[in-house]
Amino acid sequence: MRVYSLLFMMLFALSIGVNAQVKFFTDVNSKQIKTLQVKVAGELISEPYIALGGEEQIEINFDGLGSGYTRYAYNVVHCNADWTQSQLNPIEYMNGFQGTTIDDFANSIGTTTQYSNYRLLLPNDDVQFKVSGNYAIQVYNEDTPDQIIFTACFSVVEPVVNISASVSGNTDIDTNQSHQQVSFNINNKNFPITYPQTDLKIFVYQDNRRDNAVTDLQPMSILENQISYTYNRNLIFPAGNEYRRMEFLSNKYNGMHVENISFHNPYYNVELMTDYRRDKGTYQYDQDQDGRFFIRCSDCNDPDTEADYYIVHFTLACDPLPDGSVYLNGELFNNVLDEKSKMGYNFETKQYEKAVLLKQGSYNYQYLFVPTGSSVGQTGPIEGNYYQTQNEYSIYVYYRPMGARYDRLIGVTTVRNEMQVF
Repeated sequence: MRVYSLLFMMLFALSIGVNAQVKFFTDVNSKQIKTLQVKVAGELISEPYIALGGEEQIEINFDGLGSGYTRYAYNVVHCNADWTQSQLNPIEYMNGFQGTTIDDFANSIGTTTQYSNYRLLLPNDDVQFKVSGNYAIQVYNEDTPDQIIFTACFSVVEPVVNISASVSGNTDIDTNQSHQQVSFNINNKNFPITYPQTDLKIFVYQDNRRDNAVTDLQPMSILENQISYTYNRNLIFPAGNEYRRMEFLSNKYNGMHVENISFHNPYYNVELMTDYRRDKGTYQYDQDQDGRFFIRCSDCNDPDTEADYYIVHFTLACDPLPDGSVYLNGELFNNVLDEKSKMGYNFETKQYEKAVLLKQGSYNYQYLFVPTGSSVGQTGPIEGNYYQTQNEYSIYVYYRPMGARYDRLIGVTTVRNEMQVF
């Protein structure tokens, strides 16, 4: 472990220059790694952030397909507000060593697909954080340390400011139709900020999506103890629609939105009911979980090791959409729009199709259209935009005065459009 740590330290200075423009995000680079989740340990639903020096821990949970234990190790990277690598050396942002192995694991029990479930809690006895900000955990097989198999991202906050936020369907674009306006105030009574226009960086995320995040915001007003970002046109989001839901907990019965389950060696296959466009209809409330998934199975004690893997078949019946591509979106793909989440069009069946190996559980998902040449997913063409949609908006406030070498995360809050802040 110390050898890998020394190698990492020697190469770190070079990596800053190479990775200066590379943005880290939670994503998997290996077909052997499945069901990656990053959350607050012990919480069913949570944003991936903890307080600096607090009691909470971040839990990184994942499966490695195959039989037996694999020695996975990890490095810790400190990031700027935009998720590029910061200028700090590891000794400045962490106590402990790089290259620590992940030793908390358990093999699957009674499943048709063999796997090992791994869990990493941070901070721990080997790694503690010294500063706030964004962090990326890069995991690799100890035999091939130059090949990153997945990256897990989370944040550490020092909550020195308070953020009050709200969401409204009344916007400068339309009133109670297809958009939502996010507004918020930063109360910095106990933390003076001399130049908020330049010293603050604000990031606002809708349902944990990175592709349509809002940044580069300027205050609408600045008072002695309050910095206001109210009625800012840049904080108007397309409202989208409630996420679609499906659930498969057993091979003995069909779950929510499941048409059929059958076994084709070596996997059970789940045929979901055909999906259709929702952009021309009316809003219908559904209690979704804002794109998340939960590992569950019937008649099992520990879903982490007893839930099985099924091939799930998604179909979206519609004519091909020109000048762009359709993607499956949600936490099941870590909200990443790439080849792994891109759907193919079947001209014989006249529908978009995608088969995905998923662990038993309950899943939220939606279909996003990405125009050619763009990296931002659109809900409008397939899901529609309805101002009543219950979205979750996360607001991250970073502070970096002149001369500072990293972005401090000084406040985080989450707000939903029923005006409930939690």
